[in-house]
Amino acid sequence: MLRPALAIAALVLAVFLGALQLASSAAYGDLAVRPSLPAALHDRVPNLLRPLLGDARAQAAAAIHNGDIASAQRLIATLPDDAQAADLRGRIAEATGNRDGAIAAYVRAGDVVRAQTLIDALARQDPARALADQERLVAALHDDQSAGEVTGQAWWRLGQLQAAAGYRDAARRRTYWQAAQTSYERALALAPNEETYLLAAGYQALANGDAAASERFYTHAADVVPNSADAYAGLAWTAAARNDCERARANLAKARALRASVPATETPRDPTAEPLVGPALKRCTT
Repeated sequence: MLRPALAIAALVLAVFLGALQLASSAAYGDLAVRPSLPAALHDRVPNLLRPLLGDARAQAAAAIHNGDIASAQRLIATLPDDAQAADLRGRIAEATGNRDGAIAAYVRAGDVVRAQTLIDALARQDPARALADQERLVAALHDDQSAGEVTGQAWWRLGQLQAAAGYRDAARRRTYWQAAQTSYERALALAPNEETYLLAAGYQALANGDAAASERFYTHAADVVPNSADAYAGLAWTAAARNDCERARANLAKARALRASVPATETPRDPTAEPLVGPALKRCTT
């Protein structure tokens, strides 16, 4: 009789531990995967086993998820003033509609994903403030050697915001556009074969009047992604800027052929119609 009793006890323990794990996942995870057992468990019995689970950080995260901001604030008050606590404060600020406070807290925490999401939303309404926040985010990531990929993305996004600022402010355009070029190159230093960064750097270099540098970036992009219509469009622009109309026409034909071979949800702008760099190319084709 002892062996069946031990087997039953082991089974009960396994079920309990499994439930504990599921409850922990449900209570303190992001619950992003739906449908899933942890999410279903959370929806039905969100307080199951909670007193037994997690430290103050985990409990605060669960409270934020459940909308219990008062409990979350009380728990966070007991924590050290570190990056994890700053991230939790950012989540509280976001939950209560304080976007500025949330961005500041996420930047301090180095939470690129949450900070970038809010900065991108802000850029549509107040691009100047978004640019300032992006600069702070990049500065916060500067010394984090473990965040290479996200740091590269942050530099690239900073370049976009700086380039946009140059379009808005003609008096400071050269300063903004030179800064954008530097930002794209910082992104490339972390991810030298990223097509998105290469295309951005190529376009910005051409806008800044450096056709030779632009050609290097676009050539690299075409080497990395041989079927990149954007890379060949860039090479057409740089050839036209250097008055090499024969090469410009050849690269334009390649870009158009590549674009025609890929189904698109919307009709892309033809390279000759690009307002800033298209006119020189158009002269080569007329």
